[in-house]
Amino acid sequence: MKRISRFLGVFLCLAILISVSVFAGGRTIDTTTADEGFFTVNYDASASLKMKVGVTFGGKTTYYNYTPGTESSYSFNNGAGAYQISLYRNVSGTSYRLVTKETVIVSEIDKMAKYLVSTAEVTFAKDDTVGMKAAELCEGLNTAEEKIVAIHNYIADTFTYDYDFAAGVRNGSITNYTPDTAHLLEAQKGVCYDFSSLFAAMCRSQGIPCAVAKGYTTGGYHAWNMIYLNDAWIPVDLTVSIAYGLADSDAIADFTMSMNRYYSYTY
Repeated sequence: MKRISRFLGVFLCLAILISVSVFAGGRTIDTTTADEGFFTVNYDASASLKMKVGVTFGGKTTYYNYTPGTESSYSFNNGAGAYQISLYRNVSGTSYRLVTKETVIVSEIDKMAKYLVSTAEVTFAKDDTVGMKAAELCEGLNTAEEKIVAIHNYIADTFTYDYDFAAGVRNGSITNYTPDTAHLLEAQKGVCYDFSSLFAAMCRSQGIPCAVAKGYTTGGYHAWNMIYLNDAWIPVDLTVSIAYGLADSDAIADFTMSMNRYYSYTY
């Protein structure tokens, strides 16, 4: 798990970027959806057990939190090539033991697929609170832009920045974190990583490709969204929208950010 970078001002962000294998009589790592850009993990154990998924590509490993007993999806973020997927369980403190691992060769990926599925940091389902809220907000709307504006305005109007959580990151009491979109929807407060994950989840649940972007602004490490619309990627920054009260926007142009404000980013 990557350490959370230090943060400045309201742009504090949590930089946690955080073949079929058979184990304990069930399917643990399922890569049958590799051509769609993702794989799933489903391990039957107590939800209180701490677990992680490691995805290795080109000698570099990215770790994600995994909640046992759930089916969670993870993207093949580096495109075609050889990936090693490993599942670990916590044994004590910060020590983890390998449960199982698999190697899969991804030959071709639908480039947009990973921006439409539920993943560990962008979690939703048609019948969960996140998917149902998005459906409620978009009821009667016909175009992708109308739906994007409705979702944006809801988050910008309803949510507040969690300065207490931000303080915990700054003082080192919070070191590992993956957004819980359902919890965030209920709490109605968070930081940039939360806002971008929830916005992406709601957009994806409506069939709109949306990425969580991570990189830097003049305020430090940050997370925002990239929306794919009309054959182009458009930056949307809910942290800015919340801070500046952009909840009455009529069009995407009302809250689109300039990419000049971001650098050293990925999505």
